[in-house]
Amino acid sequence: MRSFNRLNREYLESRSGAQRLVALYFPFSQFLSGVAGVIVLGVGAGMIRDGRLTTGALIAFVLYIDLFFSPIQQLSQVFDAWQQTTISVSRIGELMRTQTLTPNTATPVHPGEVLGQVDLESVYFAYPKRLSRGTRRRGPNDARLVGPSAASPPPEALRGIDLRLSAGETVALVGETGAGKSTLVKLLARFYDVNSGRVALDGHDLRDLDIHEFRSHLGYVPQESFLFTGTVRDNIAYGRPEATDAEVEAAARAVGAHDLVAGLPGGYLHRLAERGRSLSAGQRQLLALARAQLVDPAILLLDEATSNLDLITEARVNAAMERVARGRTTVVIAHRLQTARTADRIVVLQGGRIAEVGGHDELVAAQGRYAAMWKAFEVTPT
Repeated sequence: MRSFNRLNREYLESRSGAQRLVALYFPFSQFLSGVAGVIVLGVGAGMIRDGRLTTGALIAFVLYIDLFFSPIQQLSQVFDAWQQTTISVSRIGELMRTQTLTPNTATPVHPGEVLGQVDLESVYFAYPKRLSRGTRRRGPNDARLVGPSAASPPPEALRGIDLRLSAGETVALVGETGAGKSTLVKLLARFYDVNSGRVALDGHDLRDLDIHEFRSHLGYVPQESFLFTGTVRDNIAYGRPEATDAEVEAAARAVGAHDLVAGLPGGYLHRLAERGRSLSAGQRQLLALARAQLVDPAILLLDEATSNLDLITEARVNAAMERVARGRTTVVIAHRLQTARTADRIVVLQGGRIAEVGGHDELVAAQGRYAAMWKAFEVTPT
């Protein structure tokens, strides 16, 4: 709070100082313009009386004065905008210079046709640790991430994960908040690399694969889907910009989003507001699923895609998810256990470890962690 208040005070003082300068600059330049006009009119009137100047020439001089002082008055506004733009460009440049945590290898492997078998072998992972307060580096590398220090190693989000996902299988991840569900999905998408162990696709370590080619076989629907400003068609075709209109419509029909799109003004050419604010959460998720369907990925990752929806909308999105998941390896983070129930296998995570693995009926009969969660879900469904 002290740091926030200090920054607020500095910003207030900076803007107040700038406004004081503006308040002085504009009246002074207008005063000079007025004085110049008075001088021209006074001298010009005498010259017209003596016959040395015409009325038209005097009017031209007055207009010239206005043309001269107008840019001077605008200069401060341009300078202020230029300073803000310079800072913005500097920050964008800093962001662009940030090094990725998952670079391509020098000789990446091209996977070719992907079957979709995924193996996690003795996976350990901890999130990179940011620099502590008081030790932030200044300059272009100010906010970069650094590895864990020996003095205070960050806690491991995943510890000793061994799991095989068969090609075409649907696996649901369940567990309490902080159990490691989203972290596991991020490793499958290679948003991060493991600290030890490996994540493999069809026998190839993800770190050895060409990352762009690997992600062309990947579909990812996050909890909050992001829609760009533009048409519905362009948003669905984000992963395949070269897709035809017929292919885009087929993808929307496959997930049950066609009726939604057809009801919008302009249909597939309807322009969305920034982040898709003109649509409901359920409608945004349907378009995100259509986007994943169009890519036709070998691996589909669904990160709590129904957690923010009402029950009726959730049922529609769940039906769309089942259609999209058909025939491809799918990992679902299940916020509601009713979603997990339809999966081929359920993986229960607890404290970064796998607590249980099995089908719904099998885990309920085992009277373990999942059975307790299911009992709580039946008593107070969400």
